Amino acid sequence: MSEQSSKANLQSEEKLKRDLGFKDVLGIAIGQTIGSGVMAMTGIAIGMTGRGVVLAYVLSSIFVVFMSFPTMMNGSALPSTGGSYRYASRLLHPAAGLFYLLIYIAYNITLSLFAISFADYMQSILPGIPFKLTAICLLVVLYIFNLFGIKWMARVQNLMVVVMGISFAVFIIYGIPQVDFASFTGPNIMPNGFVTLITTAGLLTFATGGANVVTNLGGEMKNPGRDIPVAMVLGTLLVGILYAFLALVASGVLPIEQVAYQNLSNVASTILPKPLFIFFIVGGAMFAIATTLNSTLSWVTKPLLAACKDGWLPARLGTVHKKYGTPYYLLTIFLVIGLIPVILDIPLSSIATIGSGISLFMALIPMFATYFLHKKYPEAVAKAPFRLKPGIAKVSITVALILCFIQSVLLFSTLGMKAMIASMIYAVVALVFSIVVTRIKKPNFYTGDAEKDFG
Repeated sequence: MSEQSSKANLQSEEKLKRDLGFKDVLGIAIGQTIGSGVMAMTGIAIGMTGRGVVLAYVLSSIFVVFMSFPTMMNGSALPSTGGSYRYASRLLHPAAGLFYLLIYIAYNITLSLFAISFADYMQSILPGIPFKLTAICLLVVLYIFNLFGIKWMARVQNLMVVVMGISFAVFIIYGIPQVDFASFTGPNIMPNGFVTLITTAGLLTFATGGANVVTNLGGEMKNPGRDIPVAMVLGTLLVGILYAFLALVASGVLPIEQVAYQNLSNVASTILPKPLFIFFIVGGAMFAIATTLNSTLSWVTKPLLAACKDGWLPARLGTVHKKYGTPYYLLTIFLVIGLIPVILDIPLSSIATIGSGISLFMALIPMFATYFLHKKYPEAVAKAPFRLKPGIAKVSITVALILCFIQSVLLFSTLGMKAMIASMIYAVVALVFSIVVTRIKKPNFYTGDAEKDFG
C-alpha cells in the first residue's frame, strides 16, 4: 500500500464522529441482542426443558457474559474502529485478520434475514402488503438513517428500543396474572434433567448474545474503554432478565404441549386484546428485528474500513463523509448485499445456513487472539478500565473458548451434512487464500504501539 493511500485512509477514519455516549452504546448493545430469536427460540426451549426455560434464559445470559470476557478485555484496552478484525490481525497475525475478513464478508449476507423476517411479520397483520417491497423498504430506510451519521442512527435506535421495551412490558404485565406459578415447582423446573437444561441454556446463547458487536464502534465512542465492557455486561443481563419474564409468561399460561415449539405470538394472541396483540407484534417482534438490523448497519462497515486502511481493499472504498462521518461506499455495498437475496427470492433457510455454518470462525478468532493481549500491549492493558491479571485472564479466555465451542457444536447440529461440508470448504479455501496472500504481500501491522496499531 502506498504512503499516499495510507494517509488518505487515516484521514478517512479520523472523520468518524465520536458521538456515542454510554446510553447510545447500551441502546446499540440491547438492540443488537434483542431480535427475532426470542420469538422463535423460546418455544423451542420450552419444548426442550419445559418451564425450566426461565432458568435457562438466566443461565444463558450468564454464559454469554463469561464468553464476552475476552472481547471486553480487548475493547477496554484497545478500543478501535472494526475492533474484531484488528484484534485478529495485530494480536495474532495478518493472515488471521484477512481470514477473519473473508469469513466476515460471507457471514453478512444474513443482513437479508432481518428484512425477510420483518416482512413475514408485516404480512401476518397486513396480509395484502407486498412482501418483497416491504423487505426492501426496511433495508433502504434504515440504510438512510445510518447514512446520516452514527448519532442520528443512535437516536432512532434508542426510540425503537423504548417502544420495544413497552411492547414486551405489555406482554408481561397482561400475562403475569394468568401464570400458574404452582407449576414452577419441584420437578417442573427441570423436567428433562440438568443436562438438558444446560444444553437449552447453551442453545439460547444465540438469543442472548450480540452485545459484543459494540467493539467495532470503539472509534466513535466518547469513552470506549469504560463503555464497551459495561454496555456488554449490562446489555446482556438486562436482555436476559427480560427474556426470563417473557419465558415465564410463555410457559406458564397455557399447557406446555400448546406452547412447545411455538413462537410467542401464540401466547400473545391468548392473553392480549386484539389492539395490544397488534402492538406487541409491531413494537415487539418487528421492532426487535428492526433494531438488530439498524445497529448492524451502524457497525458492519467498520472492519472493512479498517481493512481499507491496511491495504486489503481499495483505499477509495474507505472514504468517510466529511459532514456525517459515514463510510458511505461501504455502507452502500452492504445495502446491496442485503438486497440481493431479497430480490432473487433466496430461501430464508439457505441464508441462515450460510451464516450459521461460518459463524464459528468469526467468533473464535478474535477470542483466541486475546491470549496475546498482555504480552503484546502491556501498557494499554495497565491503563484499561476493565482488566484481569494475566493468569485469571487466560483462565477466563479458556472458559470462553470452551463455551463458544459448545455453542458452535449446538449450532452445527442444526445444519445438514451438505451445509457443514460447504461451510468447511469455504473456510479452508479462505484460510489457504489468506496464508498465500500474506506470504506474497508480507504485511506487518504490529508495532507494539497501541495508538499506531489501533488508530
